[in-house]
Amino acid sequence: MANKYKNIQAGVLKAFREEIPSVYYSDKTKKEFDHWRTVMEHHYHDLMKFPKDLFKGKELIDLGSGTGENTVYFDNWGANCTLVEMNPDAFKISKKIFRKYSKSKKNKFINKSIYDFKTKKKYDIAHSRGVFAHTNDPVKAFDKLASLVKPGGYLIYGDGNKSGNFQNMLQRLAIFNFADNWDDMVKVAEILFKEDLDRAQKFANRTRRCIIFDKWVVPRLTQPSVKEVLGWFKKNRIRLYSSYPNVIPSTLGDSLHHRPMFDVEKFMQITSFIESYWIIQNKMDKVEIPKIFNGIVKLAKDQDEMVDYIDDYNLEDIEKKSFSVLSKKISKYNNTVKSMNFENYLKKRTSIFCDEVNTFLSILDKKDLMKSKKYIRKCSELFRGAQGIRHIDFIGYKY
Repeated sequence: MANKYKNIQAGVLKAFREEIPSVYYSDKTKKEFDHWRTVMEHHYHDLMKFPKDLFKGKELIDLGSGTGENTVYFDNWGANCTLVEMNPDAFKISKKIFRKYSKSKKNKFINKSIYDFKTKKKYDIAHSRGVFAHTNDPVKAFDKLASLVKPGGYLIYGDGNKSGNFQNMLQRLAIFNFADNWDDMVKVAEILFKEDLDRAQKFANRTRRCIIFDKWVVPRLTQPSVKEVLGWFKKNRIRLYSSYPNVIPSTLGDSLHHRPMFDVEKFMQITSFIESYWIIQNKMDKVEIPKIFNGIVKLAKDQDEMVDYIDDYNLEDIEKKSFSVLSKKISKYNNTVKSMNFENYLKKRTSIFCDEVNTFLSILDKKDLMKSKKYIRKCSELFRGAQGIRHIDFIGYKY
């Protein structure tokens, strides 16, 4: 088992030394740096609900810091950073980036693997994004990250999601079906998934070869479900603070006086409902949400009419408000609710998606590359647009 782990680690390092996929701005201009800093500020402040001021004066460790392109933002927001990275090429780039963009001289750089790194120090914030999926043992890596957090401190962890990456795994399956070396993998990827590469290059500003290595060539890519991550949190006395995308359906809302309140740790299966959308996600939320909630305009109208009728009800309203009118409004609202089914959209798209996947697998089985390419272009759900929610970020605090 030890040799297997060493081989996995060596294989990942070899692939990422061939192509360093986390370079977004370090080979470009300060304008690019400022753009990505704005993106990350929005991500942490607005989406993750973790303002940059919370980094100020904090001791932060980043496991698998890569080129340091993300870590340097924490430095800019006031954190004292310790960067741990095993790739010597990425490690050199991180030092160069910090020399150029850092606002502090209290940062430390350690060129070691997550498993070889040892310290007794505890940190205010322990951070790792997009790393553990490529490691020998993600559970062990997470335990290591959690062990570095002070009680009352925060853990920030991000990686791929097993359901959200289902289409990415199908892509890997297809590429490996036609290629067994790096150069051929790159060629097959360009033939089968040009649309996906065009989209990824547009949004991430990386070379196509980097994207191909990061998504498909790297020999280790195992991702947890939300339920598994929440289990890791519970095991390490980490309580979920926030996530993006949100992993809990926002359908209920206990009063702050309710005890005990709903605890996702006791009903982790609920996250599968969200993940069922992540599998087939292929368009932006602003396009999808109106379709998912088809009929919501009528529901909102009937609901408003019902609740507005007795809003701020007072003694003088006894003569003005009719029970029979209210009863009709209630019945109208009830009929509208009964006529709606928000899950229909999910069921319809999932049915098409699964049929397309099965047909695609039958074509792959015949080892026909060009026929596979032609079928992908015909699909309406499979390999369209975003092709799933590939990365989820979690923040938890240690109790």
